[in-house]
Amino acid sequence: MTLAESTRAWLPVALGLMLVGWGANQFASMLAFYQQTHGFSQVAVTSMLGIYVAGLVPALLFGGRISDRFGRKGTSIAALLVAVLASAAMIFGVASPVVIYVGRLLAGVATGAAMAASTSWVKELSHGASAGAGARRASLFTTAGFWLGPVASGLIANFAPWPEVLPYAVHIVLCLPLFVFVARVPEGLQIPLAIGKPAGKPEPYAYPGAGQRFRRVVVPGAPWVFGAGTVGFAVVPGLFTDLGDMALVYSTVAVALTLGSGVAIQPWGRRLDDAQSAHATLVALAMSVLGLLVALGSGRWQWPWLGLLACCLLGAGYGLMLVAGLLETQRLSSPERLGAATGKFYTLAYAGYLAPTVLAFVALWVPMTHLLFAVFALAVCCWVLIALNSRHGVRPAGAQREPAHSVPAD
Repeated sequence: MTLAESTRAWLPVALGLMLVGWGANQFASMLAFYQQTHGFSQVAVTSMLGIYVAGLVPALLFGGRISDRFGRKGTSIAALLVAVLASAAMIFGVASPVVIYVGRLLAGVATGAAMAASTSWVKELSHGASAGAGARRASLFTTAGFWLGPVASGLIANFAPWPEVLPYAVHIVLCLPLFVFVARVPEGLQIPLAIGKPAGKPEPYAYPGAGQRFRRVVVPGAPWVFGAGTVGFAVVPGLFTDLGDMALVYSTVAVALTLGSGVAIQPWGRRLDDAQSAHATLVALAMSVLGLLVALGSGRWQWPWLGLLACCLLGAGYGLMLVAGLLETQRLSSPERLGAATGKFYTLAYAGYLAPTVLAFVALWVPMTHLLFAVFALAVCCWVLIALNSRHGVRPAGAQREPAHSVPAD
């Protein structure tokens, strides 16, 4: 059986998503290292963390459209190549902080292109499997990469030689063999019909009312995907003033718990999902609200163990919101605009990635606990807005579902 005929054709693409996610987040555990070893300020390291959004947003917006028009395969392979170049640039970050900014910018480009194109590719290669399998597979492998990258880099930086070089070199070595396997995967099921045809204006949504549901349910929830996650691993460790030499270890544990919780809880995403309501989205945001409240308490009383609990709750909210948002987006978008819709969702999600940078900057004048309370209040407002629109714009009963394809089920 060739790879094109296999029910596992989606797997190399999902592994590519995982390794791009690995490269995107491997810097997260290095924040304390660069502060302690190179004297970077909190604003500087969070700016390095957040600048990759400047590369990510254009790649999300245009990568999805390019893959809709010309194919998922070429866009996904290009994204993996840029992820390798990003890690190569980070290796030379010892020479100048500017190179770190360049590496982070390239990591953003790679992540945006992969999320827009490869997520759609996994979905198209999953036809014939259970409903929502594509979204679950894409989100699971993406968040697994987001978790493995910082855990691996944190462990290497703590216990291995050449901490400025080896974490990024490991990522490059893991990526290189995958090019061979991804190149053998067939193009997405929807794309061969579109390649070479004149560009038109396909209907962006699957049914009347889907656009309003996207704006009222997906839009207010999406920023809390990475808003919750980055507050967990980039803000919570900075709440404690007496960690001393344990700051890097605590930061690594916080990253591992935040992103690990996001991976572990995702199997519940499909169980909570309901096409006739926003149940999964509401549960996800409720976890983030609770996590923010616990983070406030941990900073107020300087209890690091409580901060780790906050990381778990924020990570769970991040993982569930990612699954819920992807499932909603894929239900609401037309097949011809799936890549663009996925890119739009991730663009909204990554708006939350800037939260640590904004909070670190404003914290120069306002206590961080006050800022976290403001974030908590904003999350509550978004929860109420989504709850009020939970059943608005759902697919009408008896409406035509997505057509079946000839790919056999898993």
